[in-house]
Amino acid sequence: MSTAVGYGLPNLRRIVTGHRDDGVAVVKTDTMVESHPAGEMFPGARVAPIWKTGVLPVSDNNDETDGATRVPDGDLGFIMKTGTNIQITELAPGSTVPAHRTSSLDHNILLTGRLVLQMEDGSETLLENPGDIVVQRGTVHAWKNPGPDWVRWITILIDAEPAVVNGSPLPAFSS
Repeated sequence: MSTAVGYGLPNLRRIVTGHRDDGVAVVKTDTMVESHPAGEMFPGARVAPIWKTGVLPVSDNNDETDGATRVPDGDLGFIMKTGTNIQITELAPGSTVPAHRTSSLDHNILLTGRLVLQMEDGSETLLENPGDIVVQRGTVHAWKNPGPDWVRWITILIDAEPAVVNGSPLPAFSS
């Protein structure tokens, strides 16, 4: 596996399966995925697109479109309206992803490093074992890398109705 320049985490291998015209299952692509800066809103964070769907249930099992090339059309540029987005997030030591909420169900799986989940109530939960999982259900949260190394986690974002508290839907936002 090649190492990404400048921050030391290896690039990821992405294997995508599909079908030939005769219906036989095959590997369609086998590529290395490189991350890129997440943008000014999330300084020190990097993301790597893995796959996005446009609708559920998915209808792209025989579509030649590379799902990683689809552009998210929902909250904060991460959510695929009526679909899914699976991506890698990488965060530099000492960096924080600001508090935010999306109308989605998110499955966050720690791959390497240490990560602190910061909740709206001020509580903090340390994730430090590869495979630790956080299921976000439309809640306000932030992420912090306490260091000393880069952290990498995979996130599966599934479009959802906004969370509702006391009959009122909670809007998406980023601080």
